[in-house]
Amino acid sequence: SDSGNENEAPPRKVRLAAFLIDRTEVSSADFLRFARASASLEAIEGPWFRHFAQGARETLAALEKFHGPAGADLPLGRAASAALRAMGTPTPEDADRQARLPARDVTWRDAAAYCRWAAKSLPTEAQWEKAARGTEGRVYPWGDAWDPGKARAGLEPEAGPSPVGSFPEGASPYGCLDMAGNAWEWTADWYGEDYYRASPAVEPKGPEGLPEGRLPGPDPKIDLLRSARQGRESDTRKVLRGGGWSGSLPGQARYNARTTHRLWSNPGYWHPDTGFRCSKEAK
Repeated sequence: SDSGNENEAPPRKVRLAAFLIDRTEVSSADFLRFARASASLEAIEGPWFRHFAQGARETLAALEKFHGPAGADLPLGRAASAALRAMGTPTPEDADRQARLPARDVTWRDAAAYCRWAAKSLPTEAQWEKAARGTEGRVYPWGDAWDPGKARAGLEPEAGPSPVGSFPEGASPYGCLDMAGNAWEWTADWYGEDYYRASPAVEPKGPEGLPEGRLPGPDPKIDLLRSARQGRESDTRKVLRGGGWSGSLPGQARYNARTTHRLWSNPGYWHPDTGFRCSKEAK
């Protein structure tokens, strides 16, 4: 887009191979299934269970199984205990709603690990944007005019997200839901401020980065990262798209929810309004 931040320009056409993408963001229940199946629960970096009583209970039980009663004293165990105290005992209706909320407080590495477990991957920025705006170049998934009734956006932080798929009228041309608002979504790409000016026209995948989302250290590879305009030595960044529910300043939701808007953060970052969805190659 030429009407947003400089890092959204210039508008251009790219060619992508056929791909599949999830209709909704990954839910808390989805992520709990991954956590149950994970042989290394402690490798999950973000406190994803903070908003999901069942997830907090199972996290605490798994830590005690692995470490004995001392597991409750580990940082993850203390966080799970605090989450349970804060949530109390939810009613069946509340528990069902918690399960259907987007998985959040997940780092980029958490999201990438889930996608690998599900035999999928995080979408590239180009894939995400194609799924969100179609071939018409829509400003929002549903069209070019902002409509606050079609997205969970523009609210105070304590309002929280909606269960995934709660706004069918805000669907993208391909039927993808919540691509504006609800939770910011991690993508596969490293962030490059000027990447659009030099990116390939076929399958753009962001500037080259270090394997597995590792941060660069004081080694020769740092020159590669600087030349790729990814960020500073201590702040290599991955891209998030789509906006979240939080942001009640005038015009903030309208701006953040645009299909071309780009946010970026360290791959170890987690926040209550940060989630993801998966994609995979189409056979």
